[in-house]
Amino acid sequence: MEARFFSAALIVASLLSLGATYRTQSFLVTAPTPEMAETLGRASERYRRDLALEWLGRELPPWQDPCPITIHVGQHLGAGGATSFMFDNGRPFGWQMTIQGSYERLLDSVLPHEITHMIFATHFGRPLPRWADEGAATSVEHVSEKAKQQHLLINFLTTGRGIAFNHMFAMQEYPEDILPLYSQGFSLARFLIAQSGKREFVAYVGDGMKWNNWTAATQKHYGYQSLSELQVAWLEWVRQGSPPLSPRSPLLAQHEPARSTPAAGTQLASALTATPDPTAGQFPAASGSGNGVGGGGSWYARQRDLAGASKTIRTNSDSAAASPATVAAAPEAATPLISSSVTRPQEPGTPQPTVIQWQSLPPAAAVTAPAAVPMTSLLPPSAAAAPPLVALPLSGYY
Repeated sequence: MEARFFSAALIVASLLSLGATYRTQSFLVTAPTPEMAETLGRASERYRRDLALEWLGRELPPWQDPCPITIHVGQHLGAGGATSFMFDNGRPFGWQMTIQGSYERLLDSVLPHEITHMIFATHFGRPLPRWADEGAATSVEHVSEKAKQQHLLINFLTTGRGIAFNHMFAMQEYPEDILPLYSQGFSLARFLIAQSGKREFVAYVGDGMKWNNWTAATQKHYGYQSLSELQVAWLEWVRQGSPPLSPRSPLLAQHEPARSTPAAGTQLASALTATPDPTAGQFPAASGSGNGVGGGGSWYARQRDLAGASKTIRTNSDSAAASPATVAAAPEAATPLISSSVTRPQEPGTPQPTVIQWQSLPPAAAVTAPAAVPMTSLLPPSAAAAPPLVALPLSGYY
């Protein structure tokens, strides 16, 4: 009895040593001052409600237990965070969140980023593909943080650190080189959301996971016949500076589903390289056939298996991507408990305090930006000679 009392007292003392606490229905916030704890606690509840309405069209039901949030505030701290939780038969529990950064960035970027992860975990009841989870979470950050991601994206794509879509869509865990995943996932999420909105994006992610067939989901929700066709359209959009889009925009008209050859300007993607299929000796074509990426016995499906997907993937070597109506849902994994951890990394070179135990993320000091490489040197001679393609060569990306 005395030991239990001592343990409880120690926990309370530890919390008090970190600052003040503030309890809401969904969160237990610990911050340096009572005012900060209350402000951030109220903001957490507001983000939980408002972001759920944006993404899902409805508020979330109450959680069984509140999520403890430990907050470290300082102008010298890079904005970042980590949220961990587990799933029990589709129900997330055991929330733990630790965030840090300036007071301003905590309120307008880190907090909404992490709460978006929690909304998706509650809605889907399972871990999401890393690109979709981080892309969506980054899309709700402050405009200044999103501008940084756009700048990093161009850096990564022009220095050989981009991730081909057949790799990216198969990722179930964070890669060793984590920062390109954030920038690229954000850019693709932004590209898709600009076309059909956030709720359509949520439906797309849900179908892609349910069917274990991202080609079929992409065809249904966005009209692209394969992941390679989606990648071609996205690369062209990035090359043009990621302009605002609408369903009638000229860029989208260039990539209508029925087209059989790349539209003008998309030859950029054909100059890019990819990891070849080890069995076929070639990589997926950029045309809309659907054989190269996604469904069937494709290289993408095999990589999806190797990435540790928790469901059995049904292969179909007789056809291209199956239609949504014919894709059978894979059986659920036998293990009811699944742990998950999501992070928001700091920028390269920002200081990191030892009090925060980052989840699945290398120390920020170990992440260094590559040296600048002249754009024209990354293209084949024929492509480098064409001025329209020099704007964004994206060497080694497809």
